[in-house]
Amino acid sequence: MQETYTLSGSVTYPDGVAAVGVTAMAVDVDSDPDDPLGAMPVRPDGSFELSAAAEDLGAPQEGTPEVKLYLFRDGSLIHEEGVVVDPEATVDATIERPERPSTEAIADAMCNMHHGMSDQRGLGNVPRDPFHPGHGRFGRMFPYLEAADHDVEFLQELGRPGGPLDESTHDRSVGESSVPAGVAFLGQFIDHDITLDPLSSLARRNDPDALRNFRTPELDLDSVYGTGPEASPYLYESPLQGGDHERLLVASDGRPDVPRNAEATALTGDHRNDENHILSQFQYAMLRFHNAILESLGEDCKNAFEHANRLARWHYQWIVVEEFLPTVCDPDVVEAVKSEREHYTVGARDEPFIPVEFAGAAYRYGHSQIRERYRVNEDTEAALFGHGEDAFGMGFEAASAANAVDWRYLFEMNDPEVNPQRARAIDSLLSPDLLDLPFMDSDDWRASLASRNLVRGRNLGLPSGQAAARAMGIEPLSNEELGFDEILADHGQHPGTEAPLWYYVLAEARVASGGNRLGPVGSRIVAETLVGLVESDPSSFVTVQPNWTPTLPAPNAGQDDFTVADLLEFAVGDAN
Repeated sequence: MQETYTLSGSVTYPDGVAAVGVTAMAVDVDSDPDDPLGAMPVRPDGSFELSAAAEDLGAPQEGTPEVKLYLFRDGSLIHEEGVVVDPEATVDATIERPERPSTEAIADAMCNMHHGMSDQRGLGNVPRDPFHPGHGRFGRMFPYLEAADHDVEFLQELGRPGGPLDESTHDRSVGESSVPAGVAFLGQFIDHDITLDPLSSLARRNDPDALRNFRTPELDLDSVYGTGPEASPYLYESPLQGGDHERLLVASDGRPDVPRNAEATALTGDHRNDENHILSQFQYAMLRFHNAILESLGEDCKNAFEHANRLARWHYQWIVVEEFLPTVCDPDVVEAVKSEREHYTVGARDEPFIPVEFAGAAYRYGHSQIRERYRVNEDTEAALFGHGEDAFGMGFEAASAANAVDWRYLFEMNDPEVNPQRARAIDSLLSPDLLDLPFMDSDDWRASLASRNLVRGRNLGLPSGQAAARAMGIEPLSNEELGFDEILADHGQHPGTEAPLWYYVLAEARVASGGNRLGPVGSRIVAETLVGLVESDPSSFVTVQPNWTPTLPAPNAGQDDFTVADLLEFAVGDAN
C-alpha cells in the first residue's frame, strides 16, 4: 500500500482564539526540488490538515521525511517550522495577531464602522419644511425652529481631552447610575435595528440623500433576520449540510459567538452589531432567541419560521416599549406619549422617518453610559476597547470561550448571588476614553466623540436645547443650571448663547435625575420616536393585536410581562 504523509494541527493567537485568514502550506524538504504536501486556508476553528502520497513527492524518500510548515497572511510569510512526519505529525502553532495599520490608514474605515462615528445616508440633507417634516429616511420633529448658531471651532474645542467635557479635569466625578450596564448595549442594538441601510454601495451613491430608495425604520429585527432564509441564506443553516434552513446560524465550533467566514467577518444582518464584544454577544443571544422559539413551537407547527419571527419581534417590541423606554426615560413621559404623541405624529398610514433631533442628539445620550471596564463573567473583566490581554479588542473580532458574556453581570436576573454592574450616569462630563479614540490622531478634533456629536448637530441645523424645550411647552433650564455658562465664559462666547441640543439632553438628565434617566426634553424626543415607530408599523403587536401580552416564559418579569432578562434566559440560560 502506498504510504501517505499527513501534517495536521491548529493555528491560534496567544489568547487561544483561532487565527483565521491564514494559509497553511507544507513542503517536503528532503526531496529535490522541494515538493508541497499541500496548502489550504486555516479553517474557522483554526485547524488544518495537509497530506500527500509518497508517489506524489518528486524524489525518493530517504528515511522519515522532514517537512517545513509555512504560514502566510495576505501573501506574507509569518511563521515557519520544521517537523518530522512519520507518517503523521501534528503542529499547534501560535502566532502573533497582525499589526494594526497606521492610525491614518484606518481612521476613515473605523469611523464608518463604529457606532456614532459616521453619518447615516440621508442624514446630511434634511430640509426645514413644516408641511413635509419627513424627508426620505430622516425628517424633523421641530421643522419651525431655527438652527442654533454656534461657532464650529468652539464646538470642536469643547470635546477635546482636558476640555470642559472631560471628566478627568473636573472636581465633580460622574458615578454609576441605578440602571444595569447592559441597557446601554440594548439601546445600541435598537439604534442599529431602526437605522439599518442594507442597500448596495451603488444604490447609495445614486441616492445619497435617501430620498427614493431607503428602508423604512421599524423595530423588526432585520439586523438579526436579514431579508429571510431565501434572500439571506448565509444567515441560516444549510439543508445541504444537514441543517434546518429556518434556524439562524451561530458559530459552528461550539464557541458562544455569531457565525463568521474564513476571514473572521461576522455573518450578521448588520455588521455594526459586531463592533464591540458585548454588543456582538447580544447579537449572538438574539440568534439563539429565534432558534429557541422555533424549538418551542415543535416539529408539527405549520409556518414555523413565520410564527417564530413574529413572536421574536413582538416580544422585542414589548421590551422596547414596556421596559427599555421606562428605564432610560421619565416613566411619566413614556405613559403620556403612549396615550398621545404631540411632536412625532406619524400614523399607521404615514411613511415613518427618523427625526434628526433623535438621531443627531437625544439618542446619543448612550455614549455617556459606557463604562471604562466591564466584567463579563466570574473570571473576566477588561476594557471594552483596546489592545492586549486587558481589553476585549477593537471590535469586529471572534469571541473566545473565556470571554463569553454571563448576562447576570449586565442585567437584573433572578440570581441573588450576582449583583449586575451599573451603567455610568448620563452626564455632560464624559469618560476620557471617548474624547481620545484609539484609532484616530489625538491632535485631530475628530478623535473626540463629543466634538463629533456637537459638530454633527450644528451641521444638521438642530435647534438649541432651550428652544426645543420651549417648543414642547417645558420650562427650559438656564445655562447656569446646565453648567454651560462657565463654558461660554471660558471660551469667549456670548453669554446668551443657548446650549447645543445634545449637550442639553445630557446635562438635563443630570439635573433631573442624577443621570439615572433622561430629563423631560430628552425623554420626550426618545419616547415619541420609538413609540411612534412601533405604532406606525403595520405588523407590530400594537397595530395587529393591541391587547396582546407576552406568551413566552418570564421567570423574571412574571405573567403577562417580558423583560430583556427573560429573553436572555430563554435564549441562552443564566450564562452561556
